[in-house]
Amino acid sequence: MNQSGDEYKYWDRFKATYDDDNLFLVGDITHQAASEWLQARLGPDDSVLELACGTGHYTEVAAKVVKEIIATDLAEGLLETARERFAGIPNIKIQTENCYGTSFADGQFDVVVMANLLHLIREPATALEEAGRVLKPSGRILVLDYTSHGLERDEKKAMMRRYFSRWGEIPTYSFAATPENLTALCEKAGFTVNDAVLLGEGCKVACVEAVKGRINT
Repeated sequence: MNQSGDEYKYWDRFKATYDDDNLFLVGDITHQAASEWLQARLGPDDSVLELACGTGHYTEVAAKVVKEIIATDLAEGLLETARERFAGIPNIKIQTENCYGTSFADGQFDVVVMANLLHLIREPATALEEAGRVLKPSGRILVLDYTSHGLERDEKKAMMRRYFSRWGEIPTYSFAATPENLTALCEKAGFTVNDAVLLGEGCKVACVEAVKGRINT
């Protein structure tokens, strides 16, 4: 395990522009499709843990429908923005945590949200194992990752130019997420996938919903 989880250092410098940069990269249609997919899979009784919340876009989406959400990250700059954004909102708690090993008890949450995390860290399998540990029996993970998958060559080049203009060099350990490779990661970590889709226009978002444990059919 990467004990430091130091991938966050790449992102912490973007606290002032993080949400705008994401929107610039993927566009309104894909951004909205991802938000709607996530919100449709959450309910009023759900206790949610979000790993790598950034400045809180998906925290806000989830909080509109769930009982409570603990939104976590290691990037203190991003968390500072999130804390300011959600000050006084009773069902949101912002907390510093490492997605490779959190402080939470086994079986604590109904849902773990992992948005734009797995394709950007060195050890996605470790983060998935940790998500499984803190989920209740039959708890769910909701995974969303923006991706260039399915784009034509010129479209991919344009997306990479947009990325570089805002964030610089892409981390060498990142990968292009697809419903298929995210499904494989989730299944290897002991989850049963019940939904895997590619949504959006232009730059897409790969979305996977999976249940803790293996279900025999």
